[in-house]
Amino acid sequence: MVVTALLHERLDSLYDVWMSLKLDSPEADFEKFASYFDENCKAYLLSMREIAEPSQGRKGVIEGIKEVLKNTRIKERRVIDRFNTVNSAKISVEMFNRLEVRGKTLDPFPEVAVVTFNHTGLITDFKLYCCRSPVVHIIQEATGKGPYKDLSHKCH
Repeated sequence: MVVTALLHERLDSLYDVWMSLKLDSPEADFEKFASYFDENCKAYLLSMREIAEPSQGRKGVIEGIKEVLKNTRIKERRVIDRFNTVNSAKISVEMFNRLEVRGKTLDPFPEVAVVTFNHTGLITDFKLYCCRSPVVHIIQEATGKGPYKDLSHKCH
């Protein structure tokens, strides 16, 4: 149990860094974010539904988080529950976060992160599960680009 508690603390620290990031943050801040990941990691930083290929390696994680920050920032992370895999370095966290999407607040925004760590405490696999339809709806309202034919109906 001590090991999984430490992994949850490590994930909480990663999210603290994530929430502090902005597109114009210094490169050192993005490197700090990437330092939580193994050099050979795979990370789905948007959603497992939306990306065919994960960000790979620390450089890919930096590029991936910058892509996320173009439209979305986590303003508040609210952990609902934490889960542990027995005899494994894999943990899961259920969250109801408050997001800022192109200047609009989206609250609550449910997400589940499933994260695997290596023996040194670095993330080897990061998977984010959520329905990004409300996010995509806001982005489409702002940019005119997106999958929805009718934006008059509120998504979720």
